[in-house]
Amino acid sequence: MLKMMIDEIRIMYLSKLGQKGQDLIEYALLLAIVVGIGYLIYTTSGLNDNIQSIFSNAKSVTSSAAAVAKSAP
Repeated sequence: MLKMMIDEIRIMYLSKLGQKGQDLIEYALLLAIVVGIGYLIYTTSGLNDNIQSIFSNAKSVTSSAAAVAKSAP
């Protein structure tokens, strides 16, 4: 009787572990697909230049703001 209860608990526990592992793999595959599609969009649409110009403009704005803040008494 005790052995049957232990076997039942073991079966329930192992089946839950298998589902967690399966969910993890599914999420990893979904993430890989999203990253792959994002990379394709990034490389084919010319977003690289736009993003570089945005960061370049942000750098110049923050640099000028820092210079103004330094010179203020």
